[in-house]
Amino acid sequence: MQVDEQIAAASDGAPFPARETPGGVLAGGGDPVEGHTSKTVEQTLIGLRMRAVEMGGLVIDQVGAAVKSLLERDAHLAELVLSREPLVNDYDDRLDRDSLTYIALQQPVANDLRMARAVARVGLELERVGDESKKIARFALQLGAASAGDPVVAVARYLRHMADLSMGMLRNAVRALDESDTGLATEVLARDRELDREYATALRQLMSYVMQDHQFLKPTIDTMFALKGLERVGDHAKNVAEQVLYMMDGEKPASPKPARDYPPAAAAR
Repeated sequence: MQVDEQIAAASDGAPFPARETPGGVLAGGGDPVEGHTSKTVEQTLIGLRMRAVEMGGLVIDQVGAAVKSLLERDAHLAELVLSREPLVNDYDDRLDRDSLTYIALQQPVANDLRMARAVARVGLELERVGDESKKIARFALQLGAASAGDPVVAVARYLRHMADLSMGMLRNAVRALDESDTGLATEVLARDRELDREYATALRQLMSYVMQDHQFLKPTIDTMFALKGLERVGDHAKNVAEQVLYMMDGEKPASPKPARDYPPAAAAR
């Protein structure tokens, strides 16, 4: 699915519609809230998960819009991404607050506790995806018209492909959360290496380019960070998938890759 199609799919108003049983419980193999004895707890858990799914749709849209604004030099689209960043943060704050409130008041155990903890962690991972989108959008605003020596143009094919890969991973990770699908979550983990290989190839291409022409050194460095940002989106998608496996099977997620954020000067722009 291409970037434009991903944007349309992510912003159609109901990115990952819930499937319901006659009793109103989300369907899915081994759903941790299905058939819960307490309707209050059941509805709380369903609400937490659906807010995480909604947040996932928003951040997928953010990634697609940010990359499109960079490739097409669309300042209006970049500004739209930046204007929606507080909404992403609000989702994360609410998920974190509501999960902690639920744990404090209900004192859940086993499946219920794992689900509440997993949803809170998913919110954090999605918020970080929003941060990567914000950085790419800021870079897009700094660029002028495309030129023959433009580093973004030089690696445009890699940017598009990495956006497709990372957004696809993120979409499947959020869908796995929505549908309690461990198989889909496992597929996301398997695709992480493909994204890493694409990033390494793009980086080599970019380094070869800058060695031939030092005139565009600064935008080349920023382009490198944009590529790295998309690689990090894939890492966060993998982390979301690991939380789904933890929620369903109690399998403890592996330690995530250490984050490599932008240098202070770049992050502040």
